[in-house]
Amino acid sequence: MTRSATLAPQPILTTVLPDRYRSIFKFSAFNDMQSICFSTLYKNDINTVISSPTGSGKTVLFELAMLRTLVSEGLGNFKIIYIAPTKSLCYERYQDWGARLAVLGMKCGFLTGDTSAEEVATVKQADVIITTPEKWDSTTRRWTDYDLLMTLVKLVLIDEVHILKDLRGATLEVVVSRMKYIAPHARFIALSATIPNAEDIAEWLGQKWNSRSVPAQLYAFGEEFRPVQLDIHVYGYPARTANTFQLDKLYDGKLPDILDAHFAQKPIIIFCPTRKSTVSTAKILAKTWMKSREAILACRMDPGRHFQDFELDELSKSGVAYHHAGLSLPDRVTVERMFLGRKILIICCTSTLSINLPAHLVVIRGTSAWIDGQVQEYTEFDMHQMMGRAGRPQFDTSGVAVIMTTRDKQSKYEQILCGQEVVESCLHSHLVEHLNAEVCLKTINDIESAKGWLRSTFLYVRMKKNPSHYNIGITGPSKTIEDSLDQLCTENIARLQISKIVETSDRNELVSTIYGRSMALFYIQFQTMLNFMNAGAGMSMSDILTVLGKSSEFKNFRFKQGEKKFYKEINAAVGIRYPLKSADIKDFEAKVSLIIQFTLGRLEFPVYDGSGKHVTQFHADKAIVWQHVQRLIRCIIDCKIESIDGVSVRNALELARSLQAEIWDNSANILLQIDGIGPATLRKFLNRNIQTFADLASMDILSIESVLSLNKGRGMKYLQDVEKIPRFSVTLKTLGETRDTSSVKIAVQVAVKMLNKTVVKMYNRKLLTVGFLLELSNGELVEFRRAM
Repeated sequence: MTRSATLAPQPILTTVLPDRYRSIFKFSAFNDMQSICFSTLYKNDINTVISSPTGSGKTVLFELAMLRTLVSEGLGNFKIIYIAPTKSLCYERYQDWGARLAVLGMKCGFLTGDTSAEEVATVKQADVIITTPEKWDSTTRRWTDYDLLMTLVKLVLIDEVHILKDLRGATLEVVVSRMKYIAPHARFIALSATIPNAEDIAEWLGQKWNSRSVPAQLYAFGEEFRPVQLDIHVYGYPARTANTFQLDKLYDGKLPDILDAHFAQKPIIIFCPTRKSTVSTAKILAKTWMKSREAILACRMDPGRHFQDFELDELSKSGVAYHHAGLSLPDRVTVERMFLGRKILIICCTSTLSINLPAHLVVIRGTSAWIDGQVQEYTEFDMHQMMGRAGRPQFDTSGVAVIMTTRDKQSKYEQILCGQEVVESCLHSHLVEHLNAEVCLKTINDIESAKGWLRSTFLYVRMKKNPSHYNIGITGPSKTIEDSLDQLCTENIARLQISKIVETSDRNELVSTIYGRSMALFYIQFQTMLNFMNAGAGMSMSDILTVLGKSSEFKNFRFKQGEKKFYKEINAAVGIRYPLKSADIKDFEAKVSLIIQFTLGRLEFPVYDGSGKHVTQFHADKAIVWQHVQRLIRCIIDCKIESIDGVSVRNALELARSLQAEIWDNSANILLQIDGIGPATLRKFLNRNIQTFADLASMDILSIESVLSLNKGRGMKYLQDVEKIPRFSVTLKTLGETRDTSSVKIAVQVAVKMLNKTVVKMYNRKLLTVGFLLELSNGELVEFRRAM
């Protein structure tokens, strides 16, 4: 049922709640939107979709549903899953709810891709699990390992559900569809920005577990429900080129006019596409626009130095600052504090700026940014998050958001920001990967169950209403949506079968092969998996680096202007073990290989005129590589174990250990992994032929203090630290052999022993795994086992 909401006749007071529940709210009355939804969320258990403007107080709606679950189930008898698009938004909820819900005895857990094994164990004890779609997808792909946890899930909270139309939306769609299957009695609450087809999301979720065919309760709120009115302007400028440098000049030239038009002597945030542009834009404004407003700032800035960054410190005296992830944490915190204290009037920043930092005027200076190694358009979620800093209820009575873009994109952003852009599914673009994951989970075991699963998705809802968008070939009067559904499933399942990722069992059921299970477990894209499966036998370390670099996960990597020279200098460094031909340093695979080799070699950055500007981008690109590469290498290991390729497995295992430690496994730098050992300390050890962990562990305290010229007692730390690193011995004993005319069979006993004084189960907050590999002299793999 849909309710197009009108203003509530009388706001509901928080006194209607029991005293202990009322304590989590910092206000005495719910606003109009919250009051209208109150009864459905707090006194009912049906699935609900709420579409409402940014800044209208939607988070409170989640909290009412949480209280309903607490009342209905009782503390300790439920799990609540909160899913949000970004780690930063998840962390904000974790910080906020962790403090406020504690008074009710409820514990919050934070589960993201960065979560350690130790933290995962803690999360299992939490009542509220806060996570991203990608991490919850990864977790639920192994849901049988968490069977008890899944049976306790009573409430699923989906924040910013309109991201379904972004590329990452396919993961959210699959996760929610899967949760409907593995936690069928769970209640779903989905919140969205203003969109025109929220009823499609309500149809997808269904009203309740036993009435899926009835749409969820839907509330659609207009701009009149925003507590602080936001005035939105989209300015489109004629652009002769898509060159980012030229666009930067265009936007910087127009910026003073925009500030003149909307300045209200209140704080301003300007979002810029790159770290470099935050600095350049801040400098331009300090030299030009702020000069005429010095009187405003005359008594604001305290004398003395405030920032470690010299340029930032100088600019701040003009009332302008920049803010990005490349700044030190103290400098970022100081910028935010001084902005809140009105010591700084303008911040030029990237989207890493703290979500809670409010302004009166927000300017989005260009609608593209450097994201994941390439120039990409901001998503609608990004746009709403940035604009959401303007006119926050606690700080202002009105707000202004300005979007600067090219003229050809002006109408697109006007539609998005007015809530007129229809939310479509993106699941079809990665359907083959998700079908494989569902075959692994046994959700799908034939074409019919594949079609049944697809009918549970948002894609199916939208295919029925807008088939032409999905290019599924519906032609002629006799072809139905069911025909197209059959075609979609049949073609993608066939791709998996031909590739030997999925096969048909003796019972004529679809089952995953080792390759399919590894692809699902490690979250590998289809084309990447084919590359791994087709990689040649006996791969060297150089070959593995090449295969890794060609992964589809890195296909968006690009060399920025001037970077090729920087990477050619890196390629020429002595510590690069597998240098590339100069002509090959042009594609994304070259960039990935050199980033990995540079990092593992612990090399120094090239130094030449202008090289420094590439260092920050190198760190950003390295972070993207490390997001993927450890999953990829583990998948390569599984593929090569299956093909009995001992040489490739051995080399891939060595690279996996190196990637984990961020240092070459057999390097003279190996001791740098120990906290407190830097280049100078390492040289002192190497001069005494102390090269390995075993060498260091064999020393006594006095010897360490002598080598390092330490005061008495200071050497103990090194022995304690090396004792935390697992060390093993391996012995092999022949038990006997038998021969016949064609073969020799040898029985062996292998003993793996930990040499540490106490058993080491974890290192760097990760559970340890011991791998045992037995290989013949011809490279054939005889045995591979893993043990915890």
